[in-house]
Amino acid sequence: MPGSRAPEPGLAGGAAEPSASPAAARAPQVKEQAPQIARARAIAVTKTAPTRRLQAGDAICGNCGEGNAPSRKFCSRCGDSLTEAQHVATPWWHRFRRSRGPRTVRLGTEKGKTADGGHLNAPHLDLRNLAVQVYRKGRILVAGALVVAGVIYGVYPPFRTTVNSIFSSEKAKIIGIVDQKFVPVHPVKCTASAQVSGHPGSLACDGFFNNYWLAPFSTSPEPTLTMTFAHPVTIARLILHNGAFGRYVQDGRPSSLHLVFSNDESFTITPQDTPQPQTFTVKHAVLIKRIIVQVTAIYQGTNGANVAISQIEFFGFQFPG
Repeated sequence: MPGSRAPEPGLAGGAAEPSASPAAARAPQVKEQAPQIARARAIAVTKTAPTRRLQAGDAICGNCGEGNAPSRKFCSRCGDSLTEAQHVATPWWHRFRRSRGPRTVRLGTEKGKTADGGHLNAPHLDLRNLAVQVYRKGRILVAGALVVAGVIYGVYPPFRTTVNSIFSSEKAKIIGIVDQKFVPVHPVKCTASAQVSGHPGSLACDGFFNNYWLAPFSTSPEPTLTMTFAHPVTIARLILHNGAFGRYVQDGRPSSLHLVFSNDESFTITPQDTPQPQTFTVKHAVLIKRIIVQVTAIYQGTNGANVAISQIEFFGFQFPG
């Protein structure tokens, strides 16, 4: 037809081919892939403090830090395996604790028998259980006895006096062990059962060393010195100045002294034959008001059978009466 445009060569049916854009030419080619199994996304776990108090043997989860019972295989909080988990160490002092739980025995090959041949139902002596039962019952008895003693102490004066005396005696013993600073203790009265004129028994306790007590010696009766104190005292040491001052060889000297205390106790010392002061530790003289010194044996002097003591000094603890 006149005025119509002829189709361009190379196009079928006269259809026009669209031209490709530069951006489409540069786009990457996407290849088809085969379907795959979907993977679960890992959940981030923060390691925190355990939610329970840790016990000996608990398994500590390495992933979240939770404490788990030793019998668990997986963590109770995050589910992670406990195969390589660290376990809480058992303190050394737990070995002294009494184990709790059911009693277990090792079974033998024969029915109804244990591994050592005993019967399962046979009675047996459990020393540990027996000790626990004795301790529990003894504790109750001691508590009851203390309550009864407290009531008696409050309402019965003689019992209270006895308890106070025992307490004071033990206190004095403890003080004597701990504190070794002794103080002089002086008797207020000193008498002798026998004496030579001019040398009474009081001269053995007057604090002077230039005089002495002198008495005839015999084994029946023995010469004695009786020393009385103003208050109850505890004697811990004794210093003896043996023999007669200025006449040490002429008169006899005690070789054995037996001390009898007012608390019904006694103690014996054995002096050496020397004019030098001799120090002795005295026992059992606790809270006493009187000492009787008995001369039971002597070192013989050159002039007759007399015995002499220049001075006796006492040291200890004094309690007001």
